[in-house]
Amino acid sequence: MTRFRNRPVSGPQSAAAYVVGVDVAEAMAPLESGYELLLAKVRAVVEPDPEVRALWLAGSLGRGAADAGSDLDLIVTVTAPDRFADPDIWRSLDPVITTPLPGMVGCFAFTTRSGLRVDVVVEGVDDLPRTGARQRIAVFNRDGLTVPPPSPGVGPDLDRMQAIVTEYMRQGALFPAAVVAREDWLLGQVAVHNYGLMLYELFVESNRPLPETGVKRWSDKLSPQQREVLASLSPPRAARDEVLAAMKEVRAATSTHGRTALESAGGTWPTELDETVHGYWVRHHLA
Repeated sequence: MTRFRNRPVSGPQSAAAYVVGVDVAEAMAPLESGYELLLAKVRAVVEPDPEVRALWLAGSLGRGAADAGSDLDLIVTVTAPDRFADPDIWRSLDPVITTPLPGMVGCFAFTTRSGLRVDVVVEGVDDLPRTGARQRIAVFNRDGLTVPPPSPGVGPDLDRMQAIVTEYMRQGALFPAAVVAREDWLLGQVAVHNYGLMLYELFVESNRPLPETGVKRWSDKLSPQQREVLASLSPPRAARDEVLAAMKEVRAATSTHGRTALESAGGTWPTELDETVHGYWVRHHLA
């Protein structure tokens, strides 16, 4: 299947805006069976409504990056968003789980009885110039509405990276007493997981600007080397030797590869703090 790209607007419309004229069926082809019917049900609800000015595919569908694990992400552009605050509007989707999206009136994540996932985001026509969902495909677009082009990405947030490393050190100082002294190896499992998650977040932040991806595209935000580092870490069972070995592994990875990520982005590794925590581990016979 040929991948598609959004194309700049030409003619009387703004040259800075984006249009999408790609076949919807092509965009949805990678999804599992059943999503075409869900889209048809949504369209049947919104297209007869004159206050609905456009319906769009968004998320990985809008970026041309959908696969068999993608959801059906939809944006509905309307003149009066408050009218769509009631999730019962979408009852034809037959949802078994309805989750309101925080802080977004009329926006819901649905899981249907057949296990398919549909996210519906309602936006006002006046909100379109400020949207963060700039890559999208029109299912229908009554007024030839356009969206701004994708914004250039920003680089690493060094304050966030430094905060991640500081939290890494803080939790390192807790481990000897809270886990080892108490022999709480279940807590030790969580501690190892948290260290791995902090290393992941440090890697991702160092890689910015990132290509636009969904939150579930976990590995796509990493370099091949970073994926290898994280994949090599051992998830322990709740047993002393396994927890201690796994914690030493993830600490070593953070102090080497994590430090490189921070310093390559322009940050400063807190050497004095690192030595302090290491000394604490030595006193507890863990280093």
